[in-house]
Amino acid sequence: VRYVRAKRGGDLAAIILAGSAARDALMPHSDVDLLVLVLGKDNSHEVVRVLTRHVDIRYLGVSVAEEQVQTSPRLPIILRKARVLYELEAAGSQLLQKAHNRFRQGPPALTIHEKIRLRTEVLHWLGKAEDRQDESAAARHLVSIFLDESINAFYQLRGFWPASPVEHLRFISQRDGALGDLLRQALSATDLADQLATARRIADHLFKDVPSPARID
Repeated sequence: VRYVRAKRGGDLAAIILAGSAARDALMPHSDVDLLVLVLGKDNSHEVVRVLTRHVDIRYLGVSVAEEQVQTSPRLPIILRKARVLYELEAAGSQLLQKAHNRFRQGPPALTIHEKIRLRTEVLHWLGKAEDRQDESAAARHLVSIFLDESINAFYQLRGFWPASPVEHLRFISQRDGALGDLLRQALSATDLADQLATARRIADHLFKDVPSPARID
């Protein structure tokens, strides 16, 4: 806080602690995440080190931060359990209140066209993996991208804010046990053919209610 206050001087509006530090969940190799609100326009990053900790500092203009709280798919989650370390004229507290209100509203619902596009994008990665079955390392890499995109698609299709990466499997399993089991099987599979077959089952389950794009030929 002393460092940021000395660096920004008169344009500093608030310093907000986010991430695992704000949740009292720091691990030995966790970074400390700070969101610094400033007057005017700014959107920059800086990484500094304090003792053994890396501190990731994001500078953002107050008006830009308020706009992103309404439009960003990540910022309301990041600020949900954040803490104000320093502020002037309640700039940080007001932003956190807006983030809390936005979080309670939930993410915007997808239109049918957005769902079809999402289905197409996720299946694109699975198709590329299946095309490269004779190159095991490349295929496994493509499957890993498919699994990441499938997890993101789950949140969007079901209307949930994304959980933290370490909570993905637990969160999904509590709400869709079958999908959770399939994801575990795919992540732990040692045989590429088995992994691809499980990935195909994940796609079928995840997008069972989403139609394919219309044919125009």
